[in-house]
Amino acid sequence: MYSQRTTAHLTACRCLAIEQNTKLFEEANALNRSAVDLLDRPDFDSEMFLQYLHLRGKAELQFREALDHLSFVNEQFPEL
Repeated sequence: MYSQRTTAHLTACRCLAIEQNTKLFEEANALNRSAVDLLDRPDFDSEMFLQYLHLRGKAELQFREALDHLSFVNEQFPEL
């Protein structure tokens, strides 16, 4: 009985962690899309290019954090 509760608890923790990880990836994708959208603007200039680079950097950092988080989740809460 105890192991069933533990298994259910670990499964619930994993589901919550995966849900949070999905949000991290979605945020990174949103930043990336915002950066790419700047490239399509007809008034694109050097200032917008700097903004593009800034957004891409933030997106890349967010993607790395999401990947690190996913690795951590898989280590701490392996699939049963």
